[in-house]
Amino acid sequence: MKRILVSCLVLLILVGVIFSVRAEDAGSVTLDFTQFIDQMKRVNQSERPSYGIKTTTLVKSAEFTSMNIKIAKVEDGNESICLESNITSLENITIDLDPGTYKVYTQLEGDDTVLEYNNDSEGYVITPQSHLVIPMAYPPEGGYILDAPWRIENSEINIPILAVDTGIDWADIYGINVYDHNDGDRLVASTNWSSTQPVYMGEPFFHLFDINKSSFVQVDGNVSMRIKFELHWSPDNWEGPVSVKISQYDIPTMVDWYCGDTHLHTNYTDNAREFGAPIYATRAANNAMGLDWMIVTDHSFDLWQEKWNVSTADCDNHSDNLFRVMQGEEVSCYLPGTNQYNHLLVYGADFIPGGEWEDGTGSDYTPAEAIAIANSQGGVTYSAHPFDNDLFRDPWQNYSLNFTGLQIWNHASDEPSHLPKGLAKWSELLLGGRHVYIEGGTDAHGDFNTHAGKVKTYVYIPGYSQASIPPKDDILEALRNGHSIMSDGPLVTFGINGEMIGNNVSLTNGTNATLHIQWNSTQEFGYINNITVKKGVINGTAETNVTIIQSSSIGKNSLCDEHELIISPNESCYYRVEAYSNTTNGEQHRCYTNPIWVIYDEGNASTTFDTGKPANPYPSLFGTHNGTITPNVTIEVSKLYTYPCEGTGGHAEYARIWNNSGLDVNASWNGYVGDWHNISFSEPFTLLPNETYNYTIRTGSYPQIHHTPALPTANGWINCTEFIDANGKRHKDWIPAIRLE
Repeated sequence: MKRILVSCLVLLILVGVIFSVRAEDAGSVTLDFTQFIDQMKRVNQSERPSYGIKTTTLVKSAEFTSMNIKIAKVEDGNESICLESNITSLENITIDLDPGTYKVYTQLEGDDTVLEYNNDSEGYVITPQSHLVIPMAYPPEGGYILDAPWRIENSEINIPILAVDTGIDWADIYGINVYDHNDGDRLVASTNWSSTQPVYMGEPFFHLFDINKSSFVQVDGNVSMRIKFELHWSPDNWEGPVSVKISQYDIPTMVDWYCGDTHLHTNYTDNAREFGAPIYATRAANNAMGLDWMIVTDHSFDLWQEKWNVSTADCDNHSDNLFRVMQGEEVSCYLPGTNQYNHLLVYGADFIPGGEWEDGTGSDYTPAEAIAIANSQGGVTYSAHPFDNDLFRDPWQNYSLNFTGLQIWNHASDEPSHLPKGLAKWSELLLGGRHVYIEGGTDAHGDFNTHAGKVKTYVYIPGYSQASIPPKDDILEALRNGHSIMSDGPLVTFGINGEMIGNNVSLTNGTNATLHIQWNSTQEFGYINNITVKKGVINGTAETNVTIIQSSSIGKNSLCDEHELIISPNESCYYRVEAYSNTTNGEQHRCYTNPIWVIYDEGNASTTFDTGKPANPYPSLFGTHNGTITPNVTIEVSKLYTYPCEGTGGHAEYARIWNNSGLDVNASWNGYVGDWHNISFSEPFTLLPNETYNYTIRTGSYPQIHHTPALPTANGWINCTEFIDANGKRHKDWIPAIRLE
């Protein structure tokens, strides 16, 4: 056992303070590590939730290496350090002290948590010959958290600061204080509660401060803060420091462009490994960082219908004209024959249940089934972090499914290789004729100071303003149609002949087009030094660089300017743009746009919507097909042809096609006369690209069948909502083999 004896014959000079004790006057205090050792063992054997980045393996604390101990004497409200030492072994320590009132501070090496032992704020009173024993506590890892945005807008006045008690400890809180670390830990704000706040084991407690940025001293454009949790019958917890950049600029923007986060978690995600911040705090942080909207995508395995309803109401309560909060979901979809899952982001649909074996449940749907459900409800679907691979998730398996797009930029958890892999897979799909889109999201679980707000998705929605953000439905519609870009800094957009990103532009043989690029950045995110226009020819093998623009070399402003190119495509293709910026301290930022598709017309070609013949049309049976058709080009329709099974009279007896925009046409079969495989509509009609149309087709005899819930064609998608066969049995994966022409 160690004993530190300070007598009148010995002067200890520690941290610049001379401290002496007369033996006959001395009392003593023993720092007892029995409880500390026991708690450390239990913590190392337990699994704990993580506020922030999800953990995929058992969390274990590092072995004890060293601890800093300070003893402060309190006189007239002032503290003076009278002893400071680093210990490297967990043996009880007895210290002789002059009569007076004392506090003890401990901090483990590598941990920003400081425990303040203060006898419930009364201090430890030492009298002559007295002896006190203070049980030392192991600081709960992640038990108390300070979180604040990594940056705030130049136009923002206040800094939202979140204090979190994860509920690992059982100590009630009687106060939380905020200190300015740049100004000697000067007290800035306190909760000043009239009563103690109870904390229950396993239930996180949150408190949000909203403090004027001028309350803090800035050093190099940053403020720094610490907080203290004043706890009942437990050491007080100091957390921090946390730094916040007070930006000189607002984030890059343009008229009619609004940025947000498509993938984040709140405290409705709450399981053994992770949780997030409340919706009100998440909104406050994202708003302060310059975002206009966010989509809450908590885990399906943490939700059930009643909890989903509460979360939806919470989103609505914190959504207004200045900041939109939308309810979404990250659905766990099982992969048949494995214990693994894919994650699907769903927006604008009803709750879709889905568990994982980590929480003792199983998922309800495969990715194909979940996508079909969401599509049938008018939802928007993006594959979440498709290259994520851990104990619970496999990389995305089936890229032929009818999803809206890919969330390939997942800042919180993706490895550096995931974004390039995502871009390569997306390019492959585009070259194959797919109209799919990309988006970026943070996958933040709180994480205001590290990940939230760093990767953004901008959407284009004309007709609104920063004083009246577009409605939720318009934001979702922009994500559905790819009127969006993703960026961690600069904003770069383009159009072709006035058509916006995500749209088609029709060009005839020999026609030139104007490609107009605009960009905007700030010195915070760097000067734009490279804008690459990429072209992909449908059914080609690789994209090509049409041009690489270096703004300075063409006499353009590297922060904010525009440029036009003349393009002369002679085939059906698409164009997209990538851009890079660099700051003066060497940081690089990037921006990726969705494509614009060029529909090339040679002047003599007709366009059809043709499912083709399936490789195996059986089993086949007549019945009633219901589903949707989403063309990616303009289809002029006058008749519907049904492919029959060989040697049969398979045909369509009735067809109806309609949507919510006023189209509603139908046609009936005339019997086995003439061209009886076709049924003709009384008036020709047009199916527009990227519009979704409902169909009902009633068949007779044995038509050919595609046995899949969703089928891509050269000119769009066809989906099965439900097929009711002649025996009354219902199916979700029977699509009729047809041609609209």
